[in-house]
Formats: sequence, C-alpha cells, structure tokens
Amino acid sequence: MQSFKHFTADGNVYKMKHSYFLPIALILILPFFSYFIFREGKYPLIGWLLLALAILGFSGLISRSLVIDLNALEIRAKTALLRPAVCIPLDHFQSFELHQLKQGFFTTNTSLNICYLKDGKTKRALIAQGITTRAMQHILNEIDEIISNYDSPR
Repeated sequence: MQSFKHFTADGNVYKMKHSYFLPIALILILPFFSYFIFREGKYPLIGWLLLALAILGFSGLISRSLVIDLNALEIRAKTALLRPAVCIPLDHFQSFELHQLKQGFFTTNTSLNICYLKDGKTKRALIAQGITTRAMQHILNEIDEIISNYDSPR
C-alpha cells in the first residue's frame, strides 16, 4: 500500500488530512486583537466581532473534509461551513482546475476545483484551498494518483 502526504487511507477510502497552520494562526490572532480592543475600551463591538470571526473560523476548520471513496466510486467534498457537502460520482468527473489569485506580485489565494457533470451541465466544486500553487499541485497529483490507480469498471 502506498503512503500519501496529504491523505490517509482506510481500505479504499481516502480522507484528506487537514492543514492547520493558517486557520489556527487566524484563530489565535483574532482573539489576541480583541483582547487589546477590550482593554482599550473604546470600541467593544469590534472586539466582539473579532471573537465571532474566530469562532466561525474554528467551526469552519472542523467542518472541512474531502473524502475519495473508491468503494462507492464517489468524491465527497465539504469546504464551507454553511454549504452542504457535494457528492460527485467518479463517472461524472471531468477535470480539475487550479486557480490562482494575485494582488500585484503576491499570491493571496490558490484554489483547486473539480469539474463534473450534473444534469447535463458542467459544475465546479472547491475541494482544496491554500496559499501556494505548489501545495495545491501536490494535492492534485495525489488525487490523480488515487483515482488513476483504481481501475473502475466503465
């Protein structure tokens, strides 16, 4: 059995490992700023807003998941807190897209999307998000390797 850097295998079910650095950094920084805002005492509403954003960030971190289930021949992705999970059968899968958002010379966001057919229309779903293109490319390579190693009957 092959070991992957970004996925854990449980039989034919592969679950993506969480990347904790950026969300935890934001979850720790926002309450820190809110503490100083509360201590100053001028704008307590902004302090409460920062605490609410930290709680939303933490709950969003917990709810994110990407599962490639080769037994059920589907990919399940949940990337947002309020958005429902997307189940994509592997026979509806078309391609991947890698989008990079830049502000001047700096990359601010990189997202990995999956394109699939639903009711005869091409749909897209976000499956991973990060800052560097290299990290998203590694995730894409591992997903491609997982899917291509499994010979699905078509």
